Amino acid sequence: MLKRIADWLVLTKTERKVILFLGVTLLCGMGIRFYYKIIPSAPRFEYRAQDSTFAAANEQTDATTEKIDDTSKAGRADYRKKLDINTATKEQLIDLPGIGEILAGRILEHRATEGRFTSIDELLEIKGITPKRLEKIRALISTH
Repeated sequence: MLKRIADWLVLTKTERKVILFLGVTLLCGMGIRFYYKIIPSAPRFEYRAQDSTFAAANEQTDATTEKIDDTSKAGRADYRKKLDINTATKEQLIDLPGIGEILAGRILEHRATEGRFTSIDELLEIKGITPKRLEKIRALISTH
């Protein structure tokens, strides 16, 4: 009977295979849908509820980050404000990325002998501070 219908519709062998595949897929989909209606399934994961929970937690984290006071950092540089290299202590300078105890000492020594820094680029005069290292800290420091 299927052959007669296929001959009547003038379908090639490939077209018949495609139609058969689509019919089987349709029947499987209907069977799965029927199965989920009859058999109670486990509770489904609610993505919208989890997204709103995540957003609320993220807002709380942002609020608490803004409230951190300087005493909890134990002498660390506050990266939300630029560090003035003309008034910074050795500990504050050490806290900058790529600046260790020796470089901090050299910065303080340069400041004591040459006076205040008028430009951030003057740090390149200090042995051990390369252009690459200066670019890492440029956004974190100022000269006033």
